[in-house]
Amino acid sequence: MIAIRLKKKWAVFPGIYLTIACLMLQLFIPSAANAEETASLAKQPQDVNLALNKPVTVSEPNAIFDTIQGIGKYGKESSLDEAGKLTDGRYGDIANWENTKDWFVFYRKLKREVVVDLEEMSTVKRIATGFGQRNDVGIAPPVAVRFYASQDGTDYRYLGKAAPDEPLYFARTLTASDMHRKTYVLDRLADGSHLNIQARYIKLEFAINFFGWMDEIEVWGQPGVSGETTPLPEFDSEWEPGHYPMPGSAEAAGIKDQFLWYSGPMKTGSEYFTDWTKEKAEAFLAYKDIYGNIRDWFFTDLLALPVTSMVTPSGSDASGNARFVTMDDLNAYLDFIFAPGAQLSAIDEAAGSINRLLKTKQTVRVTVAIPQIEESSDFGDVSGNGEPFSLRAADFAGKVDDPGSYEGLKQMNELAFRNKTAAVKWYIDKVGRLFQEKEFSNLKLDGFYWYHERIGETTGEAELIQETAKLLHGRGRTFTWIPYIGPGSAYQWRDLGFDAASIQPGFAFGVSKKAIFPNVAELARKTGASVEVEYDDYRTLAPYLNHGVFEGYMTDAPNTYYLAAMPIVEGAYAYTPLDDRAPDAMTSIRRSVYDRLYEYAKDRYEPRFTVTLETNVAQPTDMQVKAKVPLADGFTDGEISIAHVPEKARFDRYTLPDNLKPYMDVQVQDNGAGTVSIRFHTDAAHALEADLLAKRSPMTGAPELLTLHFTAAGHAAPTSRDFMLRPDGEMMRKDGTLYRNWGASDIVPGSPEHALVLGVEGVKRFEISHLKEDWKKAKDQLKKLPKSPVRERLEARLKQAKQQAGFTASNADEE
Repeated sequence: MIAIRLKKKWAVFPGIYLTIACLMLQLFIPSAANAEETASLAKQPQDVNLALNKPVTVSEPNAIFDTIQGIGKYGKESSLDEAGKLTDGRYGDIANWENTKDWFVFYRKLKREVVVDLEEMSTVKRIATGFGQRNDVGIAPPVAVRFYASQDGTDYRYLGKAAPDEPLYFARTLTASDMHRKTYVLDRLADGSHLNIQARYIKLEFAINFFGWMDEIEVWGQPGVSGETTPLPEFDSEWEPGHYPMPGSAEAAGIKDQFLWYSGPMKTGSEYFTDWTKEKAEAFLAYKDIYGNIRDWFFTDLLALPVTSMVTPSGSDASGNARFVTMDDLNAYLDFIFAPGAQLSAIDEAAGSINRLLKTKQTVRVTVAIPQIEESSDFGDVSGNGEPFSLRAADFAGKVDDPGSYEGLKQMNELAFRNKTAAVKWYIDKVGRLFQEKEFSNLKLDGFYWYHERIGETTGEAELIQETAKLLHGRGRTFTWIPYIGPGSAYQWRDLGFDAASIQPGFAFGVSKKAIFPNVAELARKTGASVEVEYDDYRTLAPYLNHGVFEGYMTDAPNTYYLAAMPIVEGAYAYTPLDDRAPDAMTSIRRSVYDRLYEYAKDRYEPRFTVTLETNVAQPTDMQVKAKVPLADGFTDGEISIAHVPEKARFDRYTLPDNLKPYMDVQVQDNGAGTVSIRFHTDAAHALEADLLAKRSPMTGAPELLTLHFTAAGHAAPTSRDFMLRPDGEMMRKDGTLYRNWGASDIVPGSPEHALVLGVEGVKRFEISHLKEDWKKAKDQLKKLPKSPVRERLEARLKQAKQQAGFTASNADEE
């Protein structure tokens, strides 16, 4: 009889003894054909490890990014001259991860290329290598390893790629020091045929996020080549396309210019940051002039993301970031953005108004972010049976035969992973259902975005993204990502299944250098990605846009825009704030950011420089206005003009910084009517040059061009706002590249913006004073403005304030 084990029970099937006997007899009495095959196999030489003790080199083609960001070497990181340990026949110590004697340790730096020289043409049938995984210390194997071969050491052909033998979400480590070794084996080519090639050089390529422990590379086959050498196969690795994706193309997931729209419920006192109304939505959907007239579409592609500080039932982490642990946390975000009359509904309404005004039929694309869901023992009632829905492997110990065994632990992790996939599917389904229920007239759901900006391989995030990609692609949805530079993310995104990626340079928020831009642009071209525009300060924004021109990603690539929450709204309504605040010293800068971004999105932006005035009016007999050029690009020539209020200050003289005196030729001219013009020239060796020296501090190390000295005039004491950079001006880089001035530093007297501000201030003054004289002045100021939405709104405010004041104007006043 035969016994078969089924879930701890034994089933018995009698009456087949004769069949078994016959089968056994056949096994032990080989046929003549089998005997010949056995003899033939015996004559074939056994495959050997061709890589054993052969020369190997490791290269770091992306190490420049760590250098630019000032990131040093990790203590256990292996030197490149230790590459020999990858072919010395010794596997890494899996009992103690800290023993790196036989591990080659990688740290950051994105892609690695490892080349083994077999020293002679050989027949290769199998290639293998190993990586360690230790989750609690962040040691993670790569998502995939790509294999290449060459016969001459120059022309490498792609063979195929291998995933780890066990999923990354599973790592069995039983002690405080042991490590799980994952293997990557290639024995079939990219087309599925058996690997059997002739080559001398074998190359492995892979991306490292943070810590990577690699050991032996084995190349199995036969030394030498019998007969004629056959050429290597040709396959596309889809690893490095070598160009930007065309804006709006399938390669770009349809993206041309995508606005990152942040929202979510906020704590009391911070509601302003996500209070998206129709009027605020118009600010980023359409381009508005200073009078509120809609002139053009601006952004018609939105990426909806939860703002990091939004409120969820599970609270926030130690950094103040919202936690997404349960369905309730995700619902808190979705309920907010799908609320009637605001958020997406307000955006839909605004898009409809713009379409009517511009006589267009524009549909706004919406991509929705999938937040990073934390592991928990009860995500929520996904299955609808009221039972806890766990995302933790430990909670499945009772669902497997032997939770302490290798297979049992693996099964527990598989069950948890299935539930994580189901949780993401629930979220995707709900977003799709909400879009259907809302029946927006001007919005359409295009796809989804992965919110986490770098991959946690040790949490199974890589496989979760891959499963999500399969789900979305099966539904015809796009799937995108915006990883930050540094980890391996810029190279991983294709293997993870994303349709498109945009790389964050991180210049605006970290300690970096302007050299990051050409290098990120080159990486984006190489990997078929694009470059994200990030706003924090207008002076650090300028290099993003300038290099967009220089490196071609403004016109030739899709662009994504991180602009925080409300700065774009504050820019559109800079001179007439929606909350009725009075214009201030930053008003002109806010507006210039809005204008420059619009120019950029429309491919009309020209390189710009910025100048910051440091004004000291403490001494009436020597008031100083120092002009500095933050993040200067090596300027040798230029001209700018500084305006001042002549009734309050009189130009006296100028001085140059000591380091420029011998080399700078400067001409300064005062027109006597409130404008001082400055022209300068220097040689290339002493060009105005500056880089980012401190985090979020573009003024640190900014070179001084000159200092203007003024003397107080009249009785009114001057303030720093009585001196401002005019919007005109240009500078030339030492290679001849021309830059225009970014914009005015403050509101320039006599300009259209000044007239508008006088009208706003006049209305504000009357709203406070309720004096008839102030009403007349405000009314006269508004008459000077062109008819426009802004004038109508100000006149409505003035009328309401007059009614509150309780007086009736005479007919002459009314006229």
